[in-house]
Amino acid sequence: MADQPKVIRKRIKSVESTRKITRTMEMVATAKLKAAQERVSSSGPYLDNLRRLMGDMAGSGMDVSSWPQFEQRDGKRTLVFLVSSNRGLCGGFNTNLVRLARDTIDARRADGHTVTTYVAGKKGASALHFAGYDVDARFSDELLDVPTLDEAEFFLDRLRSPFLRREVDEVVIIYPRWEGSTRQPPTALSLYPIAPEAAAKTQRGATIFEPSSSAVLARLLLRYERQIMFSVLAEAIASEQIARRMAMKQATDNAAEIADELNLQYNKARQAMITKELSEIIGGAEALKG
Repeated sequence: MADQPKVIRKRIKSVESTRKITRTMEMVATAKLKAAQERVSSSGPYLDNLRRLMGDMAGSGMDVSSWPQFEQRDGKRTLVFLVSSNRGLCGGFNTNLVRLARDTIDARRADGHTVTTYVAGKKGASALHFAGYDVDARFSDELLDVPTLDEAEFFLDRLRSPFLRREVDEVVIIYPRWEGSTRQPPTALSLYPIAPEAAAKTQRGATIFEPSSSAVLARLLLRYERQIMFSVLAEAIASEQIARRMAMKQATDNAAEIADELNLQYNKARQAMITKELSEIIGGAEALKG
């Protein structure tokens, strides 16, 4: 009984130490999230304009058969690229992405596809490997906390080259799509073959391309592919940080609740110990009187 308050006190110190760590990690994630959100917001309008131009070209009926990125193939060879994180402590962020990757792989295999799997991030690669899935290429050092166009070009080349060499017939990216600070659902994005969105029915009018639609597309296509890859990376980083912030906030709140409960137990134990000591003193005094 005499040692119980000391044991509880040690537990309180341990919980308080953990709370300081999780609180610090929450603050760091919040700071990183602000910058990550700004990157997503700034890249969004540019990608929207690129998609609008691609849609205008699709609506113009131009022939894209000379660009292999648009080629629709009958083969059943799929490259699945999972974008996860290198670090944990971000709740179900990686778990949900890996689950969608597994479902995508299983669905393609059930349809008779041969699946090649690339993974960016240590957590996704280890989770797939543990679940019994082959990982053909892993990228961890190449996945940066601050995405750049060079990084986007690096990953784009790893995905585009197998498609252009006809080693695969489609490329699917699994990543967390940023739909706002409260929603980042795991999403399967078809990167290749490119299927430009049809032009809107309420077009302002026929689009004129100078010097020609083919010349414009030749310069636009690389920018379009690279910006999609950059947006995927930017949204993945922002989603990871908000998931980590929420997980660390929950851990901090839980630690505070546990600390309060332990403090209550400590006070009760101290009170019981003092009461026992007083009883022993009073009992001893009574014995001396007798």
